[in-house]
Amino acid sequence: MKVHETRSHAYSSGNEEKVATRKQKAEAKASEGESEHSPKKAKTESEEKTRDVKKENIGNEGRAKDVKKEKTKNDKGEENGNERSTEEIIADFEKFCKETSEHLSIKQMREILEANGQDAGESDDAVVPKCQDVLFYGPLDDCPVCGGTLKITDRNFSCSGVYTEWSTCTFTTKDPPRRNEPTKLPDSVKDSHVTELLKKHQDPKSRPHPVSPAEKPLKGMMISLAGRLTRTHQYWKSKIEKAGGKVANSVMGASCLVVSPAERERGGSSKLTEAMDKGIPVVREAWLRDSIEKEEPQPLGEYDIASDISVGGKGIPQYQQDPSVEALETITSELKVYGKRGVHKDTKLQGVGGQILEEDGILYNCAFALSDKGAGLNEYCIMQLITIPEGQLYMYYKKGRIGNPDEVDEKLEERDNVDGAIQEFAKLFEGVTGNKFEPWEREKKIQKRLRKLFPIDMDDGVEVRHGGLGLRQLGTTALHCKLEPKVAKFMKVLCSQEIYRYAMMEMGLDFPDLPLGMVTEMHLKRCEDTLHEFAEKLRTSIETGPKRDALWADFSQRMFSLLPSTRPYVFRDFTDIADHGAAAVETIRDINVASRLIGDMSGSTFDDPLFERYKKLGCSVSPVEEDTDDYKMVANYLQKTYEPIKVGEISYGVSIEDIFAVEVSAGPSFDEIKKLPNKVLLWCGTRSSNLLRHLEKSFLPSLCFLPVAGYMFGRAIVCSDAAAEAARYGFTAVDRPEGFLVLAVASLGEQVTELVGTPEDAAELEEKKHGVIGRGRKKTDESEHSLWNDVKVPCGKLVRSEHKDSPLEYNEYAVYDPQQVSIRFLVAVKFEEQDVQYDAASP
Repeated sequence: MKVHETRSHAYSSGNEEKVATRKQKAEAKASEGESEHSPKKAKTESEEKTRDVKKENIGNEGRAKDVKKEKTKNDKGEENGNERSTEEIIADFEKFCKETSEHLSIKQMREILEANGQDAGESDDAVVPKCQDVLFYGPLDDCPVCGGTLKITDRNFSCSGVYTEWSTCTFTTKDPPRRNEPTKLPDSVKDSHVTELLKKHQDPKSRPHPVSPAEKPLKGMMISLAGRLTRTHQYWKSKIEKAGGKVANSVMGASCLVVSPAERERGGSSKLTEAMDKGIPVVREAWLRDSIEKEEPQPLGEYDIASDISVGGKGIPQYQQDPSVEALETITSELKVYGKRGVHKDTKLQGVGGQILEEDGILYNCAFALSDKGAGLNEYCIMQLITIPEGQLYMYYKKGRIGNPDEVDEKLEERDNVDGAIQEFAKLFEGVTGNKFEPWEREKKIQKRLRKLFPIDMDDGVEVRHGGLGLRQLGTTALHCKLEPKVAKFMKVLCSQEIYRYAMMEMGLDFPDLPLGMVTEMHLKRCEDTLHEFAEKLRTSIETGPKRDALWADFSQRMFSLLPSTRPYVFRDFTDIADHGAAAVETIRDINVASRLIGDMSGSTFDDPLFERYKKLGCSVSPVEEDTDDYKMVANYLQKTYEPIKVGEISYGVSIEDIFAVEVSAGPSFDEIKKLPNKVLLWCGTRSSNLLRHLEKSFLPSLCFLPVAGYMFGRAIVCSDAAAEAARYGFTAVDRPEGFLVLAVASLGEQVTELVGTPEDAAELEEKKHGVIGRGRKKTDESEHSLWNDVKVPCGKLVRSEHKDSPLEYNEYAVYDPQQVSIRFLVAVKFEEQDVQYDAASP
């Protein structure tokens, strides 16, 4: 079903489906070569040549009528500077389009655009509405963000100029800037039938202000809801009605059916079955959210969750699939390149002993990516020179859109000699990146070029999604292990591919052609530097409005070029940056550490690989028995300071699976930390995929300062006295309920700074390195606090604090020196649904 869109007469004429007739195109082409006409002849030819232009403008007049129907009583009272109502402006524009279409040729329209400094090199279909817009409302000014040229698009005016070498400008508006100057009329139109009409609009003071009627995005749509959504049906009913739509109790006559992807996994409701039988689009909840937020109905096909289970839908690109469906596909996908020496799986040459060509210290294997939202690009490229034992040499080249196997240029070709192949490889590298190959490969010197791909700097190792324990190995790998059974089970979890695949999938960074879990320290440093640069720009920038939006868009595209995703988007706020920028870089960094520690475990498990990895880890992990005081202390601390996590309308409680005592060799020992002042036992949240790095290297400070929880203290190790806060990081997803919480002893030092708000700058805190406590809206009941081995345990019931306006929900503690933090316990937990309620099925 196609979503009907009603467009503004002033902003919709750029991309209508109009096709110039053969006669019009031929006449326009012929007229370009003719000499200047006499006034009389020009008048005659104008009448002859513009018959087809009239056809071009049927869409303009029709849209004006559509807008007239859309106007409300409030619109009628809106007036511009010339005391004309919206209805009058619409009528004038309709008449203006009709007159100009009858008496101006496309050649004359191009001349008008050129005379007024506008781009006249667009297609005939684009020239007509653009010229009419310029003549009626005035010449467009340059893009206020990058100085580029504005173009009329489907519903807006947009710019496709250059913002930085990383990104095309993404500026769009319904009310573009216009030049406050008279419209210039070329000689060819000064004696036409519409000369006087055009002169009426030459003076800026006589021009009307463009009207942009507010259109409700879901107007005229009947939407049916089914199953358990993240928000209640009543919530969405209210939102849909405010957006102009209606909610249908049945799918009969519905524009679409909105369901949770999990609905079909449960077998589906009668609504789902009926909708699929009748060919009614079945879309995920995100379609509602995006349509309402973007104020226009989004294409139903891009949110469809039913077609991928039909025979005709098996080839849907990943970036168009529902995230849960994409997850099922990528989580089981074989990693195609595991590192710098990894021969691409699609070549099939690894099965015959294929190896990456290595000459003079260079491995001829490169990966690249580019995310440029303004240019509509999200691409990757792989280039390899591969040798096989028989002596043949092959060039492999693959380039396409990330997540779409149908948009791929792929070649595997044999080459006669090494020198020629190396020269071709270097030439391809320059074509892809705009840079020379050897300076990059030997010295890592490179300059990002506009709309050129950037290298993903793979390291020489085995990515954990390839080298970690596979599902078939999990059942046998601990059978012959010398470790205590619970520790062996713990190590099996940390050495399995699964937790790393899920972590990368949750962040959308699991595209199987690019081994982000095995990149160089330099590549990770580049990601970190991008975060720091952007955070500093935001802190010091005075830009507002579109220019600030452009800054966010540029940063987002840089990040998704360095860490490619099937679903790149523009970060909207600091929480986005924290959750999907800083946390993503930290997680990829930690997965890289895990990849190097785990190595390749894809072979036999009889040689006890878990014990070998445990020894490499260099830390002590031992189970804590349930009848011990330590176990009871930890369990009580968890029970008192935990509050259920809410996902949509569902709450999740927690239960303890195991508790482990830990001694990390990279950090201070317990005896060392006991000598320090002001010690507190605190909760720390972490992903399971980050644990190996914590155990091998201890905690590292946060990457940057952001004015949100976890990052508001700058480059610090941040903990909390509430297990509820740590659980937000340990919780993964409803279908993977297992996770870990960490308890660490932190020494706050002799001097402690208390904050009740977000600091404007964390540089001073970082410099002084004093302990910091950020007071939250909730605190633990101090009357219940206790001591454990001379360490304060702030265990107590969570109660409201006096800091009701704090940006933090719970107290957070920041320490800047890693030698003041010592990991003591790991708590393996399971998250469980509480008080599950389903909306009653509609009859």
